[in-house]
Amino acid sequence: MPKLNKHQQSVIRTMQAGHWFELCADYRVNQAGYIGSTGFDMKLNPRTVFKLYREKLITYRTTYPYGIKWYVFELTPAGRALDVSHS
Repeated sequence: MPKLNKHQQSVIRTMQAGHWFELCADYRVNQAGYIGSTGFDMKLNPRTVFKLYREKLITYRTTYPYGIKWYVFELTPAGRALDVSHS
């Protein structure tokens, strides 16, 4: 099991409940932040996202709604199988 802090565990727990988040990655957008699905009400920073991605717990896919580039982050099978219920 990867070593995760409480915030990272709560992000995984929320995503295991069916939530996701996305990031606007278009070069024309100056102040892009992480936007979560309804019920995903926590702040994210790039370090948290990078740690979860590096541990292969989340992955992303690129979408282009209305011609604007977005990264949609979802759990990998390893992230779904991780037991974070004890914290």
